[in-house]
Amino acid sequence: IHDDLTRTVDLCRKAEATGVSWITVHGRTAEERHQPVHYEAIKIIKENMSIPVIANGDIRNLKEAKNVWHITGTDGVMVARGLLANPAMFAGYEETPLKCIWDWVDIALELGTPYMCFHQHLMYMMEKITSRQEKRIFNALSSTSAVLDYLTDHYGIQNNVFSFSLIDAVREVRKYSSTPAIEKGLTSRPGAYEHAQMKLFRSQRNLYISGFSLFFWLVLRRLVILITQLAKELSNKGVLKTQAENTNEAAKKFMEENERLKRLLKSYAKEEEHILEAENKKLVEDQEKLKTELKKTSDALSKAQNDVMTMRMQSEHLSKEYDRLLKEHAELQVLKLLTSPWPDENYSRACFKIRHELFRERQ
Repeated sequence: IHDDLTRTVDLCRKAEATGVSWITVHGRTAEERHQPVHYEAIKIIKENMSIPVIANGDIRNLKEAKNVWHITGTDGVMVARGLLANPAMFAGYEETPLKCIWDWVDIALELGTPYMCFHQHLMYMMEKITSRQEKRIFNALSSTSAVLDYLTDHYGIQNNVFSFSLIDAVREVRKYSSTPAIEKGLTSRPGAYEHAQMKLFRSQRNLYISGFSLFFWLVLRRLVILITQLAKELSNKGVLKTQAENTNEAAKKFMEENERLKRLLKSYAKEEEHILEAENKKLVEDQEKLKTELKKTSDALSKAQNDVMTMRMQSEHLSKEYDRLLKEHAELQVLKLLTSPWPDENYSRACFKIRHELFRERQ
């Protein structure tokens, strides 16, 4: 942008008038380098344009991209150095994943990317995942093979190194085997043919070495995989064997315990049977004793009831006899009175009355 924002807006309108599809605006002037980005200026430019406007400047992660988009109200954002440092930023990663570094190594080796570009991009991508000492060592590397060795030693990035080394060697062989390149070298300087032949020999040697290395690596990899699988199978077999042995031992113990319990149960059953028989016999004896006692008690009760009845009858008889004696006594007393001389008339009348009542009772 310009110091005078109206000049920038006018320039953007002229560009729009020429028929451009969209405009990307970096929020700094030509003299500014690391100063804060003028997002408000980008917002003003967007408000004066009818075509899409893209904001750019100091966007290092996805959060900052969304923040700039909201502040400026633009149709999108553009990221430069942020994507160099983290190409997976828009996938949601805060730092470059190793998978992204692997992909860049594969692409660079396949397309023959110049070492400077290949190395520089890796320096950006590994900035957040390496220490200061590691940066110093990695930035001082001067060849593709040295970079590959470093990545292999520190991050295990070796999946396609041999295959891409083979591809690179094939490309070099084709390059130095072409007749036009050799003829052009002959006309330019003396000894060019020998130099080209020497490079062809080296590329052919690298081709044979990389091809044999790739084949040997594949064989070793397959052998390692088979050995690993065999070790796993043997380990699983040993585990299964141990489990089977433990299961058999446990089954034997359970069977022995079951037999012991059966024997104990049988012995307990016999003992319990004897105990039950003894208890039943004792109960029968007690029952007979109770019956005998009950019979004796019943007989005694009957005898006692008979005695009670007899005593009751005797008591009634004695009571009657007592009443009779009392009555006779009373009569005797009356007769005594009647037979005795009468002292006066009143006494005679009383005696007469008593005798009359006795006579009535006899009747």
